[in-house]
Amino acid sequence: MLAAFLLACPARAWVDRTQSFAAVKTATPPALDASLTDPVWQTGLKMTDFFNYTTRQPAKNATVAYLLYDDKNLYVGIHCAQAGTAIVAAQTVDHSGVSTDDHVAFQIDTAGNGSRTYEFRANPKGIHDEYSSENARYAPDWTSIAKIFPNGDYNIMMVIPLSDIRAESTPVQRWRLDVARLVAATNDEYTWAYDPTQTSIDNSGNWPFLTGIQIAARATRPRPHADVYGLASAGSDRRLFQNGIGQFQDNTPRSVGVDLTYPITNSLAFVGTLNPDFSNVEQDQTTIAPQEFQRQYSEYRPFFSQGAQYINSLPGVNVNASDIPFYTPAIGIFNHGEKIEGTIGRNSIGLLNVGGNGFDDAAMGYSYQTTDQSFDAGLEAVDANFIDPNTGNRVHDDVRGYALVSENPHSGVLAVVKLQTDTGSFVTDAAQAQDLNIAGGWQGAKGLVLAAYRDIGPEYAPALGFITNNDIRGPQLFGQYNGVGPKNGFVKSYSVLGGIDRFVDRSGAAHQVDTFENYSVTFKNSISATYGNTTSELGFYNVAAFPLYIGRQYLPFNSQGFGLDYKDGTPSPIDTSYTWGPYGGVFLQQMVVSTSQQFGVYGASLDYEATIEKSMPESFPGTPALDSQWLRRVSLTRSFGKNASFALGLRSINGNGGFALPGSTLALSYHQRFRNLDELFVDYGSPAYFQTLHRLVVKFVFHTGGGTGS
Repeated sequence: MLAAFLLACPARAWVDRTQSFAAVKTATPPALDASLTDPVWQTGLKMTDFFNYTTRQPAKNATVAYLLYDDKNLYVGIHCAQAGTAIVAAQTVDHSGVSTDDHVAFQIDTAGNGSRTYEFRANPKGIHDEYSSENARYAPDWTSIAKIFPNGDYNIMMVIPLSDIRAESTPVQRWRLDVARLVAATNDEYTWAYDPTQTSIDNSGNWPFLTGIQIAARATRPRPHADVYGLASAGSDRRLFQNGIGQFQDNTPRSVGVDLTYPITNSLAFVGTLNPDFSNVEQDQTTIAPQEFQRQYSEYRPFFSQGAQYINSLPGVNVNASDIPFYTPAIGIFNHGEKIEGTIGRNSIGLLNVGGNGFDDAAMGYSYQTTDQSFDAGLEAVDANFIDPNTGNRVHDDVRGYALVSENPHSGVLAVVKLQTDTGSFVTDAAQAQDLNIAGGWQGAKGLVLAAYRDIGPEYAPALGFITNNDIRGPQLFGQYNGVGPKNGFVKSYSVLGGIDRFVDRSGAAHQVDTFENYSVTFKNSISATYGNTTSELGFYNVAAFPLYIGRQYLPFNSQGFGLDYKDGTPSPIDTSYTWGPYGGVFLQQMVVSTSQQFGVYGASLDYEATIEKSMPESFPGTPALDSQWLRRVSLTRSFGKNASFALGLRSINGNGGFALPGSTLALSYHQRFRNLDELFVDYGSPAYFQTLHRLVVKFVFHTGGGTGS
């Protein structure tokens, strides 16, 4: 049987971006059987001879993948040889992530230029998850089944409805595709598509083309769908909920609301929300580590996470800095939102409006990208209108951005030009409210060399944006080299990177000067080690900044440290690190130990962190002689089948010598996803608050229409 399985007409060995393969349409779908013995598989596109992207050599374990399609579904069958290497399959709940398990991944780019990509993954138990570049909440209903053979090999079969992906409406289409695989025990990534210049197996620009796809326009047009929630809350803290940037506010609990998506075309959709629920954004992003710059939060709210790349559309590079024109966590709690997002050919479009108490904001994004991703152009605009809490006056802030990126896909040579301007009520001199970034260099599989020039004016401070620092002007240099060890040696891979920048303010005096270096090595016994060293001198102005610059002083933010990790990328990693150095006026020491384990349907994770601050009276008199803060975090999970789970989180912080408020918090949550895509949430407390919230929330989401997030 296995011999017959391997004899179908093959495509070439690992392939590159220049190759094309004809899609095979079947009149008879293959049997829903992970044995993959149905003869129809042998008529499909066959993918063999995978490449080990981690070690940059042919894969040790054979992988054979098949692809078929009909008018309704894509059918993927994959055989994974793994005899002699233990199978890792700890995850038991669909849509929760299988990235640390053995898994296979089927990847497609239906736009052909990277603007609309999908990934479907499954582990050897048939547990699956999915990804869409358009929506962080992408979780449609699709099928994966698996079979493990006595010798340790395993098979995966996937059935993916065409109605859960967006594609063009042309009668004959051309996509890009790849099949990838992770061997968790050795943490090796395999890929069918490989090019010596590629920097990631997830970059669709390195995948070959799938041609001759003949499907009706309606087949890949997602159905309209809506989520209507009903929510009830109880407890003495029932009015406390989190805003976008980690703060808790007193709010009247919202008992009902709706999120909806209505496709305008196959690849363009209207997305709306009314009375959005803010109870589901409370994620534990707590850290006790002091910050040199403003802290950046991740966005989890459904309305903002869907199609986010269509609004923040400016391509570019950020080295040792962050620059986001539309930073949605700054919006906080809102009442309604409307947007149009998606693609038209090679063009990506996003239009958004969002409103709440005292504000009404709008944003737009546009980008054009060639099929080979060698040229990318983007436009962006953000208009913020709100009431100033200090004066009570209505003010506005407008940001406009323009960017061009050119990269040779063969040589890796790249060039970037990006300009953003800020105008509005708080800007007195438009010439001082610009953000210019010019960069050029080379990137490939073995590394990156980049030279950049940044010029951010002292009045560039978007009300809804995020920047690490302004009033800086100067050059940056950055380099990185990635290598692999000898075939028969004990080193698996290593990386060396370093950079330097020197920024001055408008007076010509140094404002921010940084150097950094990092060395890492991963051994074949799953142990990895890192060492890093950073020096940063940051200027402050106690009396007045631009244009007077009175009371200038400098603080060091220097640190060096090392880390020792074991089994990273598996369900049972152990990570440790220790850093030290003069940091913001004190001598800072930080220690971190974290691990997680999976025991069948039970899971556990542990996080232990310490921050110790010692005074430096010779340089900074008046600081406390000794201060510290300690964080202990434990979480326990229990799954109930593929679609339900319970979690318990306990966190305790004591001491004041760190970033967070001291306190202890207990949080309990239960989540059930039903076959019809309805969902039930029952939560007590909040993992994000500094102490236990006496608040019980019960929420039921009624889903109707197409797949979630499609």
